[in-house]
Amino acid sequence: MWTYEHSRTTTATPAAVWNCYADPAQWPRWDSEVARLTLSGPPAAGTRGTLTLHGRPPAPITIVEAVPECCLSTETRTPDGTLLRFTHRIEALAEGARLTHRVDIDGPSAHDADFTAAVTAPVPDTMRRLAEVAARRR
Repeated sequence: MWTYEHSRTTTATPAAVWNCYADPAQWPRWDSEVARLTLSGPPAAGTRGTLTLHGRPPAPITIVEAVPECCLSTETRTPDGTLLRFTHRIEALAEGARLTHRVDIDGPSAHDADFTAAVTAPVPDTMRRLAEVAARRR
């Protein structure tokens, strides 16, 4: 398995950050890789949906953990069977929150440096944009 993690702080409240995660129609505003995300219901463990990245076919996505104002974890598989788990954590601070995005990659592509770089390179910018969008939602 291959793991990557990145954190940043924001002035946004944990509730404002959670609202960004909980609204799949808004994901393209803060994640430039996402063209569209649909979910079959509210974010909760077991909720399924479809994730479409720019230039890629739609892929099934499943929420495996959802705790409002705390964390959201999703899983999806690539055509070669590689499992991608994205874990988004929110830690309340005195003035805002610390956001941590973790990516776990397990399977055939986990040892492909080009693949892992392509998956993780956008994370810092995604988190910057998320922090900005969430801060405006206070």
